Amino acid sequence: MTAADLGEGGVLLDTARPVAAFVSPTALGYLFGRPPAVDHREQYTRCLDDWRAAGLVTNDDTDDRAPTDGRGLEDLRARADEVTLQRPVLTVAMAKSCGFCTQLSADLAANTAVLRALDASVLLVEDGHETVLGTPPDHRTRAWLGELGRAAGRRAGTPSALLRTPGHPAQSRLGFIEVSAAFTELGGTDPDATVTEAPTTCSVNVAAKPVDALVTARAGGRRVGIAVRGTEALEAVRDATGGGDVPGYTPVTLTVERPGSMFLLFRGGELLSRARSVDALRTALEIVLAGYEPPGPNVLRLLAGAAVHEDGGALLFPRNWVTDLVTHGTRLARGGWRICPEPFSTVLPDPVGGLVLRSRPPGGTAVESPVAGVLTQRLERPGPLSRSRLLAQITNWIARPTTAEAVDTLAASLRALPVHAGTWGQAIAHLTGTARQER
Repeated sequence: MTAADLGEGGVLLDTARPVAAFVSPTALGYLFGRPPAVDHREQYTRCLDDWRAAGLVTNDDTDDRAPTDGRGLEDLRARADEVTLQRPVLTVAMAKSCGFCTQLSADLAANTAVLRALDASVLLVEDGHETVLGTPPDHRTRAWLGELGRAAGRRAGTPSALLRTPGHPAQSRLGFIEVSAAFTELGGTDPDATVTEAPTTCSVNVAAKPVDALVTARAGGRRVGIAVRGTEALEAVRDATGGGDVPGYTPVTLTVERPGSMFLLFRGGELLSRARSVDALRTALEIVLAGYEPPGPNVLRLLAGAAVHEDGGALLFPRNWVTDLVTHGTRLARGGWRICPEPFSTVLPDPVGGLVLRSRPPGGTAVESPVAGVLTQRLERPGPLSRSRLLAQITNWIARPTTAEAVDTLAASLRALPVHAGTWGQAIAHLTGTARQER
C-alpha cells in the first residue's frame, strides 16, 4: 500500500491490485501519522473501517481481532496432503453466476487440445455439476476432489482451487489470475512468462462465443494467447505472427474476428483496432504485442487509452472508452487524431512537469508526445467537481503490480495537467472541436 499527495487531498492505493481510495486532506494526515483531534475521532474510525473493508489497510494495534488470511482453506490443504498421488490433481470451484468463471471456461475451451493431453487430473466443480479434464481420476480420488472443491467454493468463493502435486504440499489458488496460473503450470509452462489479464464485464461478453483456434504469440519473451474466429481471420493471424503456435496452456488475452469487411482486434473487451486488410491487422498486432514487452526504466504503464494528434500532442482517457473511440476512429481521424492500439498507455515523467506518451504510429518507429491533458469520467457525486478526486481516479489507472515510487511519480506528474470530465460522447465532441468539456 502507498499514499500519494495530490494537493487538496491524496490517494491511498494498493500497489498489487487495482484498488484505491480518495483521501481528504484531513484523512491524509492520519496516513502520515498525525493523530486525530478529539472531535475527529469518530471520522478517523470510520475512515479506517472503510479502508480496512477495501483491503487498503491491515488491522492496527487497536484492533483486537485475531489476524487470519480470511480464506478458511488451511484445513482443506491439510486434508489434501493426506492422499498419496501418482500425478498432479487440481480441483477448481466455479459458478455460472461468476464472470471470472465465464472467462476461465472460455480459456479452457480454447485450450481443449492441451487439456486433453494433460498428465494430471482436473475436476471443475460448478453449481453441483462436475467436469473432468486431463487424465480421469479413479473413483475414490474423484469423490475426494469433488468434496474439496465444493468446500473451497463455499469458503473462498469462485474461482478458487486446490493444487496438489506428488511429493509437495497442497496449495490454494484464489481468484482468476492464480487459478489460471495453476492451469499454466500443469500445461508445462511458466506463468511468469505468460500474459494473464483479469477479465472485465465487456471482455466476458467477447470471450463467451466459441473460437476456432488459439494462436500463441511471443511478446518480449512472454506468451500471449490470441483467440481467433473464422478461417480468414485465422490465416491472417498466422500470417501476422509467423505461425505463432507454441505448446502449453495459454489464457486468452487478444481476440481476432471478421464479422464483416474488417478484422476486429480485441484486448479482453476493448476494441483496439478495426483493420481493413491483412497488412493493417499485421501492423496492429505488431504494435499490440510490442506493448507487452518490458517497458524499461522510468516508464509508467497506465490502464488507459491514448489519442495522439498529428501536431504532436496527446490526451489520455479511461480504458472503458477505448471501444467507443476506436469505433468513431474515422471521425476522429478527420480531426487529426489517431487512437493508439497499445494495451497500455506508456508514459514517462517530463523533466519540466507533466507526462510524455511513448507510442508507435502504424508503420513507424516509437515516438514521444507531450501529454496535453486527461479526459476522464465525470464523478457521479453531487456538488462541484473536485480536481483532487479526479486525480485520485486517474492515479488508479496505473498498472499493477507497481511501486510506491512509481505512484508518487505519476501523482506528481498529473498535478501539472489539465483534466476534462465528461462522457465518452463529450470526449469525441471535445476532440473534434464540436463542443467543450467542463474543466
